Amino acid sequence: MARDHKVRINDRKGIAKVAMSWWLVANRLGHSFNICTFVTEILAKRLRNKGALEIIYYRHEDLREKACVTFNPLTLHIVKQIWIDADLGKPYARRIVAHEIGHIVLHDSNAVAFSDDKTAQLNFIQDEESGEWQANIFADYFLVPDHVAVKLKVPDVIAGLCVVTDELAERRLREAKSEKEILMPTYEGDMCPDCSNFTLVRNGTVLVCDTCARPAEC
Repeated sequence: MARDHKVRINDRKGIAKVAMSWWLVANRLGHSFNICTFVTEILAKRLRNKGALEIIYYRHEDLREKACVTFNPLTLHIVKQIWIDADLGKPYARRIVAHEIGHIVLHDSNAVAFSDDKTAQLNFIQDEESGEWQANIFADYFLVPDHVAVKLKVPDVIAGLCVVTDELAERRLREAKSEKEILMPTYEGDMCPDCSNFTLVRNGTVLVCDTCARPAEC
């Protein structure tokens, strides 16, 4: 597990909604979209409130984790081979990149790092304020939203069409089936001018962001 950070509390449902909003955008590239193209051609161009996204590649021996995100300036650090494998559509690498996308979308420089002492990490917070937990939840829902898992029904089919590992496909199908209410795409498809997420919903004649709760001009 990567070094964790304490971040603003966000629950599974809230993270799933944000992940689905970005999935809707990514899905315009195709059902099994190229996640590297999404990062460079879509995500990097739409993060107006976090600045330009830079990607720095490392050899495996140079980086403790396979990938990480830093802020000010916003930078994705990733092992070169992981990025190449993700670009080739290898499921394990796509999950790593999706996890880092979660950090980029959900977090910022206000995240507070825990001590390197493993015994001191995560002993006094709940999952909902763990940066790693949030990024994991985002990645899972971004790659396999509830409604997709339920529609495809079979783990092997989910894994093949969503380009994810068998383990992730089985987990997402199990989680989706256990949900009392399956999350469905309900957003307008436009970006919130404040938080940059694609979670605008219509409330009468105005659009309100489901993430930051701020109204936006129609």
